[in-house]
Amino acid sequence: MELYFDNAATTPLLPAVKDAIREQMCAFGNPSSLHRKGKEAEDILTSTRRLLLHALGAEGGKVIFTGSGTEANNLAILGTARLLAGRGRHIVSTAVEHPSVLEPLRALQRQGWEVSFVQPDADGSVAVADVLAAVREDTVLVTMMHVNNETGAILPVDEVGRALAKNPKVRFHVDGIQAFGKLARPVRASRADLYTLSGHKLGAPKGVGALYVRDGVSLEPVVYGGGQEYGLRSGTQNVLGIAALKAAVEVMSEGIDKAWQHVSRLCERMVAGLRALPQCQVHVPEPHSPYILNASFPGLRGEVLVHAFESKGLYVSTGSACSTKTGHSSPSHVLTAMGLDESAVDGAIRLSFTRWITEEEVNEALSIIEQQTRWLRNIL
Repeated sequence: MELYFDNAATTPLLPAVKDAIREQMCAFGNPSSLHRKGKEAEDILTSTRRLLLHALGAEGGKVIFTGSGTEANNLAILGTARLLAGRGRHIVSTAVEHPSVLEPLRALQRQGWEVSFVQPDADGSVAVADVLAAVREDTVLVTMMHVNNETGAILPVDEVGRALAKNPKVRFHVDGIQAFGKLARPVRASRADLYTLSGHKLGAPKGVGALYVRDGVSLEPVVYGGGQEYGLRSGTQNVLGIAALKAAVEVMSEGIDKAWQHVSRLCERMVAGLRALPQCQVHVPEPHSPYILNASFPGLRGEVLVHAFESKGLYVSTGSACSTKTGHSSPSHVLTAMGLDESAVDGAIRLSFTRWITEEEVNEALSIIEQQTRWLRNIL
């Protein structure tokens, strides 16, 4: 039996998504064409935008389709910075962001921008007061993730968003890639000006993402061309991927609270089982998304654990899949920012859930983890 616990990296295609892909493979028209085939393709885009706005809990606004969550984050950050550089050149973020946020921020720093990175608490949580205290007169953007992709920490975007709503000079961007589809109507609660999501975290294929843009919020494009996507992301749209995204969102929007409760029970079972193992540290921030769980086995290496578990059919990861095969692997910046010692950082793994995982699979995963960690400690 294969036990897939790496859903924060990517998810298997949902059955409804596969059906949508097969159905839409004949809808090959260009949405910019004026004839019937183009209109059919455009209708797919329009209906998906409408669905996403509803699922986000947004009242008005635009949905910009992109090729990935990374591209959507880049558009939000760089597009805001380029537009508002005359107003100020300071950005607030956190030290635990995904590389798709950190790297465009570092690029801006090389261009003379100043970025304040708010540090997390020891459990990985981020304090509202620390974020708001970093905002200055010349701040034009606050960008922070909704759910951390390594620890599952839920960052206080709702509280930060409410506070920033009183400061119209500051834009608020939320990277919701690990939250959308798990938390209901996140834009309504966070009052985000910009909110990012990614299809392959939801059971849709890779290669499709989206950026929500609140009414009245402008951006400079980072891709120029024929003016598609309201002039913010030129290039012929990935109609097939967008149709698949729509199917995934329809599924994930049903029973979202019930799914959270189910996954919470599974995560609690996993936490209890891991804490019963010798020399295992489980990192559970408060508040925490049950869809992501981080644990450390000091004295062992995460990469070795991944392969040892895989040999028994259990798939986990060491952290962000976007930064583990770049040719310059480095310790987790998230766990390091939390102050974990080197042995705990090196021995960390991430288990990530979906609503379709069962208690039997959790118990089997725990059995494999216990067996393989004991074996590794005996031979090393």
